[in-house]
Parts: sequence; C-alpha cells; structure tokens
Amino acid sequence: MEKPVSVGPVGYVAVEQPFGVEPPCVCCPLCGQAQYVVEDDEQVETPCAHLAFVFGGDEDEFIYASDDFAARLEQFYARLQHDFATPESRDSDAYEDASSFYRDLFPQRLAEMGYGQQLLALRITYGGMTEDGPVWFSDVYGFDYATLNQDDAE
Repeated sequence: MEKPVSVGPVGYVAVEQPFGVEPPCVCCPLCGQAQYVVEDDEQVETPCAHLAFVFGGDEDEFIYASDDFAARLEQFYARLQHDFATPESRDSDAYEDASSFYRDLFPQRLAEMGYGQQLLALRITYGGMTEDGPVWFSDVYGFDYATLNQDDAE
C-alpha cells in the first residue's frame, strides 16, 4: 500500500525536563508501547511499528531508523552530496547548515525528507551534572502516523 501524501507541516513538540530529572521512557502515541526497557542497567530498544527514528542527543546521531526512514535519510544525504559535490563545498558553512539536524532545524529537515503532518517528532531535552559541570542533551523520537494504514491493511 502506498503512503498517502501529507500536506502541512511536520508535527514537532519540544519538551524540556527540569535539570537533573532523568529522561522519560517514551511510549508510542499510537499503540502505547514503550520504546525501550531497562535491563541490568542497560537501555534496550523496543521500537514499535510506528517509530520512524530516534535521534540520540548524547550520541548526536540517529540511533534507530525504520527501513522507510533509513531510505529517506539516504536520499537526503545523496542530494547533499550532489548539491555539494566538491570536498571544498562539503567543508563549508553552507553544507553544515544544509546537513544539520540541530534542535529547531529538525522539522525543516524532516519536511525536506518528504514528511508532513503524518509525522510527530517529540524532542525531549534533559540535563544533569558531570565531573566537568552541567550538560544538556535532546533526544528526538519520530512517530509515523502513516503506518496506521499499513497496519490496518495487514
């Protein structure tokens, strides 16, 4: 089944936790499944069918990607390689701006990847103390409501 074309902006919600509070275990807004569990002090991913991606703020990269999201991300980076074809151009501020998923650029990048209002991105910012002082991270979870059509057809 082909995914419907979505008009409108990506849903993007930013939540900032109070300093020192552990980030919550995020549950899918569609099916209620927790997206990870803690086993022996380790966080184990338990993505549901609706989860498109998880961007880990601590890692500063995508730590989970559905097949659909991975394909869209690959196309996004291929377009960047085409648009910034030389090593010099990829070492520019313009390339950095065009490739960044930093905080409030997330909705724009997701739209460039072909997502619209069928995607809900939830950014959770949290902070704590380290030996070097305070640190803040933002994790972003993306839920693709278009997968509801696929689930219903199966």
